[in-house]
Amino acid sequence: MEDKKYITSDNWTFTHYTTADLQVFIHLGAQPNAENPENIDMLYLLTVLKDEEEELFQWEFQELHQAINTINDKYSSWELKERAQATGGCGTCSAH
Repeated sequence: MEDKKYITSDNWTFTHYTTADLQVFIHLGAQPNAENPENIDMLYLLTVLKDEEEELFQWEFQELHQAINTINDKYSSWELKERAQATGGCGTCSAH
């Protein structure tokens, strides 16, 4: 029997959970610091998309482990996939 795979601190940047028309993933965001608006606070955003473009909802987390625990608790019954490699555009140039 195959072991269940989860999103971890090692793979969160390139994996997501998916169904036929939905996907959920963690990515980085930022917001001004509440105490000192000149500083920026990094956020871990858990986003659910429909048909790869329509955002249904999003949660914000201050810590990566919070986002990982939430995505695995709520969505680990979905299929875990790696994001597709770009076939063209900026990511394929020699600078990357």
